[in-house]
Amino acid sequence: MFGGHFYHEKTKKAVALFGRLFNNLYVVRKNSSGAVISQLKVPLSYAPKAKYLERIRENPDLQDDTRVAIKLPRMSFEITSIAYDPTRQLAKTGNFTTAASTGENTKRQKFFNPVPYSINFQLNAYAKSQDDALQIVEQILPYFQPSYNLSVNLVGAINEKRDIPVILENITMQDDYEGDFESRRVLMYTLRFTAKTYLFG
Repeated sequence: MFGGHFYHEKTKKAVALFGRLFNNLYVVRKNSSGAVISQLKVPLSYAPKAKYLERIRENPDLQDDTRVAIKLPRMSFEITSIAYDPTRQLAKTGNFTTAASTGENTKRQKFFNPVPYSINFQLNAYAKSQDDALQIVEQILPYFQPSYNLSVNLVGAINEKRDIPVILENITMQDDYEGDFESRRVLMYTLRFTAKTYLFG
């Protein structure tokens, strides 16, 4: 029943666009007089939260071990789920035809209506001080009221452009403050988003 390879890279493009939203955040540290003493760009990577927490909590021993704990602040994000969105469903048998120009030849292509899917992302911000964590969060929240629209060229061959809303669903905070004095403190803010995208057949 299924056959004929196609791959429009819609999910891959959604991951790349989501990451680009947060790849230019900074943490500024000031002294008691308010003068800036350092400015750090917050690194961002695609990685699961559990792996990052384990890496952050490693206790390096410079004499017996070459492992080095991750420097904070830092951010990571990942896809947590992909689900069909029936609220944006279009006619299943609907289609449209477009003229695609390839060199000197122009041919018509037939596409069925796109299928609406919601991709859920989780963005984690790790910091060792509350001020660093709040600087990261406050650089994100004002843009989501509660959504931020991305204009995306979904299928380059036909120049199909659509707005993809990225909705901030909720924010949670975790503080590993309770523990012995030798353990490393990690503040983690978790922001959950939903990107309402489309997949083409």
